[in-house]
Amino acid sequence: MCNDLYIEEQRKRVEKLYNKEKHSNFTNKKGLADWYANELKKNNCKCYYCETSIHDIVTLIRSNKLKTRAVRGNGVRGPVLEIDKNDNVYSQKTCVLSCYYCNNDKSYTLDKEEYKEYFGDNRKKYFKKLLESIKV
Repeated sequence: MCNDLYIEEQRKRVEKLYNKEKHSNFTNKKGLADWYANELKKNNCKCYYCETSIHDIVTLIRSNKLKTRAVRGNGVRGPVLEIDKNDNVYSQKTCVLSCYYCNNDKSYTLDKEEYKEYFGDNRKKYFKKLLESIKV
């Protein structure tokens, strides 16, 4: 499911999001995009926390089982994995790829490992239940 075409599309999308101040711990826009692509490959396009595939999340969004959130411009949060910074710093050592739902829920209130341990599996079960409901 996490094929080369999807990874390349995401690499290009993330490259455009590069902000020199915000992403200063990444060498440049290519460094950020390469890191993102490598994380997608490593995690098979799954959220670090709930381990749900972004492709399954998109299926849930398209089936109106999950809502997205509009952002400035024409964008929405939900259909792509987001870069979740930890320790309030964007860096290769502290960031993970997260679905919007885990990223929004975790926010700045919990450590990434605590969130994964105590909440990730329950969200995964919930998403699985939603997926089963549309396959019936």
